[in-house]
Amino acid sequence: MIVDFTVENFRSIKSSQLFSMFAEHKPKHHSNNIHFLEPGFGVLRTAAIYGSNAAGKTNLLLAFDTLKDIVVESEGWKEGDDIEQYQPYLLSNSCKNSDTTFDIEFIVKNNRYRYEVRFNKTEITYEKLEVYKTAKPSTLFHRESIGEEHSLKIGETFRGGKRTFAFFKNNSYLSIAGSSPESPKFIRDIYKYFYRGLLILENGTDFTVNDWENIEEVKGFVNSFLSKADFGIDSFDVKKKSLHEGFHLPQEMPESLKKKIIGRFTKDIVFYHKNESGELVEFPESLESHGTKSILKLIPFIAMVLLTGRTLIIDEIETSLHPHIAELVIKLFNDPNVNIRGAQLIYTTHDVSLMAQDKLRKDQIYLVHKCQNEGTEFRSLDNFDSELRDNSPFSKWYHEGRLGGIPEIHYKDIAASIIGAIENA
Repeated sequence: MIVDFTVENFRSIKSSQLFSMFAEHKPKHHSNNIHFLEPGFGVLRTAAIYGSNAAGKTNLLLAFDTLKDIVVESEGWKEGDDIEQYQPYLLSNSCKNSDTTFDIEFIVKNNRYRYEVRFNKTEITYEKLEVYKTAKPSTLFHRESIGEEHSLKIGETFRGGKRTFAFFKNNSYLSIAGSSPESPKFIRDIYKYFYRGLLILENGTDFTVNDWENIEEVKGFVNSFLSKADFGIDSFDVKKKSLHEGFHLPQEMPESLKKKIIGRFTKDIVFYHKNESGELVEFPESLESHGTKSILKLIPFIAMVLLTGRTLIIDEIETSLHPHIAELVIKLFNDPNVNIRGAQLIYTTHDVSLMAQDKLRKDQIYLVHKCQNEGTEFRSLDNFDSELRDNSPFSKWYHEGRLGGIPEIHYKDIAASIIGAIENA
């Protein structure tokens, strides 16, 4: 689970910005929305991010994705390779060649860790992993570069396997150690969390859960969802089919990719609808609505996240789900009887109907706006003054512009420029 994430000097984010899932105040208010790891330490199950277009909402999600690349992918980067993920804030001379900094606090197997990494175009200049066994964290490893000098210090709590590994200056030490079978299990568990436990769905991403229909728990969840959420579908099934004659794949293609492609082309999903007599009629997927097809891609994903306790981050959740279905998904994540394994849902949205004070806490709602010369800023409703109470009409005030985070539209200027263009055409 994610507790805190701090980003500095990345894309539209200039100064250090904190995105927190820590339920710091009022543990009894919407207490179902909090996963308590221990008495007094609660982490939010869901969080919504609002803001106008180009304010920087998606850049927070891209920061998560970039951090994942640093941890998971950098162990394979060759000596001298540029760090292509380096995208500093370009509107300030003091930032465009400075390090990007990510600082994340997270939970893996009931252990609380903090990981900080700083990097530029050519190297990772600072990296530190800590564990909280007491109120004061203990250092697991600390790596720093000053000019041509590089230092690596391994803490006493880094035990249970090989401690030191060779690395290039563009490799994350966490990536090198976490991907090695010789490393301690805890470091491999951390690596696995970023690799498999942190799922980011950017807008327009093509995603799928391979062979989900063969997992009984997932299949049952999808069947229940489709039949009980007013899609007019009674059930679905998957039918096997043969490949077209002449179908072949390049011999040099990896076997895992071949298996994935063949699996996709050798099955058809069919849906069953009841006719006026109550009999089931089979429909091919091609006759279903675009919305149903989108749901069928996303729901197995959501089922896997809830079943395994992962963190799912979705950009513009309303493009994939009807507002009422999105509300249902959020409710499932916030339900402690359903979400028993600490899964998290973080999403950006423009849908004001999802901003409901009777369903979400103030610290579950973030507003994003871009300040002139200061870049993107994140602010949760919990940080507003006392005028905004727990029972205040969040969506109404946001729609009226009282909370910020909405575009400033100068209609007269826009209309005048169009009129001028028409007259001069």
